[in-house]
Amino acid sequence: MGTVPANPFKIIQLAFKETVPKAHAELQKWHQEALKIDDVDIREQAAWTVNDKTFHCEGGSIFALLAGENKDNHIQFLVAYQTICDYLDTLCDKNDAHDPNDFRSIHQALLDCLTPDKPHGDYYQYRDHFEDNGYLRKLVDACREATASFPGFADMQTHMQEVSQFYIDFQVYKHVEEEKREPLLKDFYEHNKHFAPTMRWYEFACGTASTLALYCMAAYAAAPVQTAQGQQIKEAYFPWVQGVHILLDYFIDQEEDRQENEMNFVAYYGDSKEMFERFKYIDEKATEKLQMLPDKKFHLLLKTGLYALYLSDKKVMSHPRLKAEAKQLIKLGGFPASLFYYNRWIFKRKIS
Repeated sequence: MGTVPANPFKIIQLAFKETVPKAHAELQKWHQEALKIDDVDIREQAAWTVNDKTFHCEGGSIFALLAGENKDNHIQFLVAYQTICDYLDTLCDKNDAHDPNDFRSIHQALLDCLTPDKPHGDYYQYRDHFEDNGYLRKLVDACREATASFPGFADMQTHMQEVSQFYIDFQVYKHVEEEKREPLLKDFYEHNKHFAPTMRWYEFACGTASTLALYCMAAYAAAPVQTAQGQQIKEAYFPWVQGVHILLDYFIDQEEDRQENEMNFVAYYGDSKEMFERFKYIDEKATEKLQMLPDKKFHLLLKTGLYALYLSDKKVMSHPRLKAEAKQLIKLGGFPASLFYYNRWIFKRKIS
């Protein structure tokens, strides 16, 4: 395994040169596959999702720097898996039935990605006359093909499946009828609060709604030399780093969610002071857990990079209150976050 970069300049350089271009190439491939879908509505939803959610794969591709010479296969896995996540999220958002059985059925694809010898599920069994020309199955197969090249996959598999199941549960509860969402998510936390007893239910929900732990495990599994264990990574990223990740996501979506009357977990904080205090607490717990990982400097830099990635978003820059709050939040990342913050604008120009 090559040397894992441990400074922000090197990470940015390698992302521009190696991981992001590969992620774009994979995304272009799936965009072309989406355009082959006969059904007009499904084709438009699939193609739009690939185009609109590109940044998920751009950022996630940086984990491939942990995979050494096997980084291309890791990116193949990451892009296919993330494309499934984004595609299914779109299908859930566009579904007026709010049927939890349907949501679990389509999300079975994510577990099938991690279970190579299992037959494909009947993903659309609760959707009459729904045909995507094998698009979802092709994505699953791409993930399986990639994991077949991961020397450490057998050791990581159970842990990857566990965090995938948490993500699936969250997606189901998030998309049911509006009045059922909060009770289900509170109960979800009560059954799992032993993972993070000092979190609040909506913070734990954020901790389950990210794919960072999975992509980190996949990167170490892909590496020719095994230097980390699934349990180590899971305890660091789930739910703490993932909590930081998704809280930031909800932070930038506050105004949009308010206008569309959508659930927003940051809105549960009473005021800005409480929000800053809770962000700081969760960030400190994430930092503490990441200190236990191999390549800890790399992981700590990625965490601070999350602040730059989200807080430089145009939704923040165009909203005076969010912009003012973002200036406070960026301090949690220290100098590396500020460095990533300013380079993120360069990054956007390079890839636009």
